[in-house]
Amino acid sequence: MMDPARKKDMILSREFAFADAVGAAVFEKPKVSVWMIFIPILFLYFVFRMQRFKKDRMKFNEDFMSARREAMDMALEASAADGPEAKDSGERYAGLPQSLQEPYGSWISALSRLYRDLLSADGRDFEALVRTAYPGRDQYLEALERLDRAEKEFYAALKPLMAGVEGTDAVMAAMASESLRLRKAEVDRIFQ
Repeated sequence: MMDPARKKDMILSREFAFADAVGAAVFEKPKVSVWMIFIPILFLYFVFRMQRFKKDRMKFNEDFMSARREAMDMALEASAADGPEAKDSGERYAGLPQSLQEPYGSWISALSRLYRDLLSADGRDFEALVRTAYPGRDQYLEALERLDRAEKEFYAALKPLMAGVEGTDAVMAAMASESLRLRKAEVDRIFQ
């Protein structure tokens, strides 16, 4: 059986690729223009925009992964204790606004449950872990749908707090849509 640390790395590596793909849907990459040949100052502006794009994508990936790392830590603790995850105390998410504490806790719990299932499975790669943890397509789809619902509930609770930030609705919609598309493609790839 594979070492839990190796499984953790495999799962988080796959989650990072997922974060990167979601980020690609959220951020528009600057495009090169023919005018840059004739007006060099436009090329300098392009370089500036490309650097900003890369910095924003890296920050997005880092933020996207922070919740996943937290859920993975919970899953590892629960696996080591050989039991269910510890119930979230009120203090665990005390830094969040009251309206976000429960939806965030539910989302992290759904992620942690998925990770616990994968950590308890055996396989040489991520796909094998999934097929061992979820012997059928329907079981894996159910786990992903549970995660999707918790994620959408968290975004719905977050939306009123972000009302003053321009573009929030579009970003959240793009993230939800791309996440759903990527998860469906993953299920199709794993359970061909």
